[in-house]
Amino acid sequence: MKKFLAMILCLAMMCSLLMVSASADEPVTLTMLQRLPASYVVEGNPVIDAWGELLGVKVEIEAPPISSYNDRRNIILASGELPDIIYVGDTGSSYAQWAADGLFLDLTDYLNPEKMPNAYRVLTDLELSSVKVASLDNHIFSLPRVQTKPMDTILYRKDWLDKLGLEVPTTPEEFKAVMEAFTTQDPDGNGQNDTYGFALNLPMGAAHRSITSAFDMRPSEVPDAEGNYQVMEAQSGYMDYLDWLREMYAAGAIDPEFYLISNYEDRDEFHAGKVGAIYANIVVEHYITEMSESAWVDKNFKLVAGAPLHKAGEDAANVYYNPQIWGNYAINADTEHLEEALAFLDAGYTDAVNELLMFGVEGQTYTTFNHEGHFSTKTEEQLANWQKYCATYATINYQCEDKGLLIANGNTEEEVALFNEANNAIAEKTNRVTYLSGGNLPGVAEENTKITDAGISDKFSELRTKYICGQIERDEMVSFLQNEYAPAYANLEAIYADNAMNK
Repeated sequence: MKKFLAMILCLAMMCSLLMVSASADEPVTLTMLQRLPASYVVEGNPVIDAWGELLGVKVEIEAPPISSYNDRRNIILASGELPDIIYVGDTGSSYAQWAADGLFLDLTDYLNPEKMPNAYRVLTDLELSSVKVASLDNHIFSLPRVQTKPMDTILYRKDWLDKLGLEVPTTPEEFKAVMEAFTTQDPDGNGQNDTYGFALNLPMGAAHRSITSAFDMRPSEVPDAEGNYQVMEAQSGYMDYLDWLREMYAAGAIDPEFYLISNYEDRDEFHAGKVGAIYANIVVEHYITEMSESAWVDKNFKLVAGAPLHKAGEDAANVYYNPQIWGNYAINADTEHLEEALAFLDAGYTDAVNELLMFGVEGQTYTTFNHEGHFSTKTEEQLANWQKYCATYATINYQCEDKGLLIANGNTEEEVALFNEANNAIAEKTNRVTYLSGGNLPGVAEENTKITDAGISDKFSELRTKYICGQIERDEMVSFLQNEYAPAYANLEAIYADNAMNK
C-alpha cells in the first residue's frame, strides 16, 4: 500500500504539469479514439472520471464497436479531424503511410526522462522497434501497448497420468512415451480403444514453441552463432522434430486425422475426453479457464500444466518469444494540448493508471484489491459494474512497470493461487529468449507473397503431412527442404541480414 501511495503522489506531482494551460476549475479536455469491447460503457463511467481526476484533465472517449473500429478509425484519419489520442492498432504499411502523411506526432525526441519518463523507463528497445517507421529514419510515431503473457504450457489430463502411474513429461522422449500410453493403456477406463495422446494442430502452430524448444530450432529471424540466417524448416533440428511426430503417428499417439483439424478443434477433442494433451497456443491462463470449462463431457476430469519440453540432460527450455504488442497509441500531430497529451500518454505506462483502468474504483467495481498479487474481490453488484466500466482493452500498457503480469487469472483466491503456483513453476523451467519478428520490414510481405504464389507453401504443407503419416520417405522430405524450400526463402534471409535482425 505504501508503494501504491508513493506512486499516486509521484503521479500527482508529474501530472500537475497538465494544468499549465487550464485553471483548476476548467481542466483541459483530451479527446481519445479507443477500441473497447461492446460491454464497455463510456457515458457516466466512474473509472474514466477517476482517470481524468488523477491526471488533472477531462477525458472524452469515442469508442466505435470493435467490429467496425478500423473503418471508423480510417474515416477519422482521412478526415484530418483527429482526436488528441488515437488507438492505432496497426504497425504495418498503413501506419507508415499515416506517419508519412504527418497525422501522428513524431515522438522520437519526446521519449526521454524529462518529457516521457515512465514510457522511457518501461519500454524496451525491442518493444519500441515495433512502432518505428523504417522509411522515416526509424522514427517513433506511436507507443506500443505491450502485454506480458503468462508462461507457455502444455496441458495434460492429470487423472489419466495418475491412473497410469505417469509423471508430467519434460523431454520429447518422455512426451512420446506418455502419449503412447494414453493411446494404448485405456486411461479413461472404459475398456475401449478410443483415446490417443494429442491432436496435432497444424493451423495453430505445427512448430509451436512449447515443443520446438527441445529440438534446437530458432525462429528464421534469429541468426546462428556465426551470424547466419536460415529459415526454421531448413535447420537440422526440424527433421528431428518431424521424425518425432512421425514415430508418434505410427504408434497411434496422434489423432489419425490431424490434418483435418482447423482452428480450435483440437480443444473439442480434448473436452470430449478423446485426447490426453494439448499444446497449440496454450498459456497458463488457459489452464485456469479450462479448469472450470463447462464444455467437458467428463465432469470428473483433472488437469495439470506442464512446462515446455526441453532436451534430455538440460534443466529448462529455451523458448523464443517475440514482444507481445497488442496495438499502439499515437498523438495527433496537430493537437492543441501537446504537453497534456504527452503527459497523459506517458502516465499510461504507470501501474497506478493501468490498475485503475483494469480494476476500477474501490467500492464501485471491487471490494478489496491486492496490489502485489493483482487480484480483486467483488460483490455481484461490483462484478456487474466491473464488466461495464473496466476492460483489458482500456489499458494503455497491458503489463506492470516491472514487466510483471497486470492481472492474475482466476475469479477466486483459490484459482489465483493455483494460477500463480503453475505459472511460477513453469517459469523456473523456462528461459524466455526475446526476439523481434521481421514481418514489418520493407520487402518481407512481398517476398512472402512470391513464395505463396510459387506454390512453395502448399507443397510444403502437403509433403509435411505425408511425411508425418509415413507416405513418403525421409530423403524426399529433406530434398524438398534443401533444394526448393530453403532457396525460396533466400531473399527473406537476406532482408533479415541487411537489417541485422536480432544480432
